[in-house]
Amino acid sequence: MEGSTKLINIAQAAEYLGVSAASLRAWSDRGLVRVYRTPGGQRRFSIDDLDNFKRSMRQPPRG
Repeated sequence: MEGSTKLINIAQAAEYLGVSAASLRAWSDRGLVRVYRTPGGQRRFSIDDLDNFKRSMRQPPRG
């Protein structure tokens, strides 16, 4: 990640995706969306990663 990339908190990220913070926590725990942690353990997300996640969820299943 570039040093200039702005990270947003879980409430902002959930609002950006139009989902609940609980859903976003579950997805990040499962490794479906990339998450960064502050020294205090709080989750932070980049808009680019959230956009990539949205695109990946629109892909038809492989197989």
